[in-house]
Amino acid sequence: MKKYIILSIAALSFLTSTACMDDYLNEPSPSQQGSVTPEEAFSTKSNATAVIAGMLRQQRSQWNEYNRTDVGGLYSLLFARAVKGSDIQLNENWYGDDYRNENREPTSNRSGFTWRFPYMMIGRSNYFIEGVEDSEGIVDTDKPALLAQAKAIRGFYYFQLALEFNHAYKNNPQAIAPPVYTTVDLEGKPMGTLEELYKQIISDLEYAVENTSTTRIDNSWVNKQVAAAMLANVYLSMENWSGAEEMAKLAYGGNVTEALNTIDTYQPSGFDNAGDKEWLWSMSQQADQSNYYFMAPHAFFSPSGYGNAFVNTTFYDSFDENDRRKEAMSITNSNFEATDIRYLSSNKFNFSFGGSMAIYRTSEFILVAAEAAARQGNSLEAQQILNQFKTTRYTEYIDQNLTGTALIDEILLERRKEMYGENGIQWFDAKRLQQGIERSGNHSVKINLAPNDIRFIMKVPQVEIDNNKHIDASVNNNR
Repeated sequence: MKKYIILSIAALSFLTSTACMDDYLNEPSPSQQGSVTPEEAFSTKSNATAVIAGMLRQQRSQWNEYNRTDVGGLYSLLFARAVKGSDIQLNENWYGDDYRNENREPTSNRSGFTWRFPYMMIGRSNYFIEGVEDSEGIVDTDKPALLAQAKAIRGFYYFQLALEFNHAYKNNPQAIAPPVYTTVDLEGKPMGTLEELYKQIISDLEYAVENTSTTRIDNSWVNKQVAAAMLANVYLSMENWSGAEEMAKLAYGGNVTEALNTIDTYQPSGFDNAGDKEWLWSMSQQADQSNYYFMAPHAFFSPSGYGNAFVNTTFYDSFDENDRRKEAMSITNSNFEATDIRYLSSNKFNFSFGGSMAIYRTSEFILVAAEAAARQGNSLEAQQILNQFKTTRYTEYIDQNLTGTALIDEILLERRKEMYGENGIQWFDAKRLQQGIERSGNHSVKINLAPNDIRFIMKVPQVEIDNNKHIDASVNNNR
């Protein structure tokens, strides 16, 4: 069993004065290690590593406040984005409000969770950073690698706040944005700007890339490649194409063939095995430490779970017959009409209590590198990367020779085909590129999102307004 530590209630009680650094930092440890004092937690490198393990474990937790299956951990934040797009659809049940793009008001469970969960992870990161920096038991040469783990987590979750509570960076860098905390603060801060928030994100992730190792315990941990993947997506959002390409290549290793399975070894179904060579960062779990039916997207696509997630017919039609990813899709029931939301199922995600969930896969960052190269006018390189990728997904694939907009559109479509259901890639791309999302086919809720639609962003939750004297209800004007 992996050793992990979540700090004791006494150790973290001072963080309860503001809503975003609230007492959910004080959740007792589920491990049999028991709670520890701050002095014990940071007395040795081994103990500090166990604290990081506890923080990573929290990502696949079951959030206690709302008592809802659709607000659990990082996985629920990502799946909520996936169902807001057009590629998959829900037959109500959990995540139904997200599917309707309605779950964004100050009192909604989604806006509250999407604010509070990242800040919980940020608060723990700040506490860890101060503990390691002040530790007399950890030698100085060991501190940078430990700090890099926490800064990667902090930068990653600040990026989630930036994505959820703001439009694209290029739309308005001076837009008001969630406040930045880099120390353990007793009092809430006023909103800042998106530019300030991204500055902190980049600072944290650049430090993480510089100071993390290429090795790790397993792929639930952050290493140099994972930190680079985090930074690649940030640069992608800022349209820093050269930075995105450099970090993406560092993330997948720079060799497309080595980073992927072959056309024969690729498995279009399952997606529950953290040991797959294409999994870069995961939320790994085992049957006796499972989050059970909270597990998204797996429990929602699988008939052995809720079975309420389906593939859209228009999206299905975009797959070529020689695309192996299409093997995971089939007609759910011959009695269903093609207009029925349940018409097409996918067994891409196998559901079991011991299954794991992917956060990042190498294929995502191969396609980031391809897009970034194309955006810089390097069509030959971008097409070469895309062709190498598609060779691992299409049988008897014939190389393409696209340029310009046609090449970029093909890359973006491949991102959707590759990542559907996983992390909301369509929502992410539409948002950063200031494009809309249109629904067609057999969606039961046919809504369209215009570029920079207000439904792309959350309103600041009421719990923050009520508990932070520097933020009032006017923060949500025009949101």
